[in-house]
Amino acid sequence: MTRSHKVLGFLLVALLGIYGCAKAPGGGDPAATDAKVQRLEEDFRAAASARDNFRAQLVQAHEKLSQQQRQLEQANAAAAAERVQKDAARADLRARTTERDNLQTQYDGFRRTIRDLLGQADAALSNPSAPLPAFAGGSGLHAPTPSPTAAAAN
Repeated sequence: MTRSHKVLGFLLVALLGIYGCAKAPGGGDPAATDAKVQRLEEDFRAAASARDNFRAQLVQAHEKLSQQQRQLEQANAAAAAERVQKDAARADLRARTTERDNLQTQYDGFRRTIRDLLGQADAALSNPSAPLPAFAGGSGLHAPTPSPTAAAAN
């Protein structure tokens, strides 16, 4: 084989290859391609519609999330304010309890002092010859001596 036959065979095979690649598959039926294009356009419209629906749902979800975050922040602020009020109420309760305990202690001491003084007064009335005891307050004052008419009335 000569060189020209080889080149001519090569060119023939190349031309057939190019023709085969350029030819559309399916026999070139224009109705089938139009139907395929129409089906692809419908798929594209459906996908675009679904995309728009998903975007709308995403926007709604973001709005709902931001609203719930605002509600959470408000609830946290309200809880913090209630905690502050609760702590203040506890501190006030502790102060009032301490005041009550101090007053109760003073009252108990006052009652004991009065009981002691009444006991001393009764003892002095039952034994008039004994000297009068000094006042527990330390002021040096003595209980008044009963008058003879007051002793006779008892």
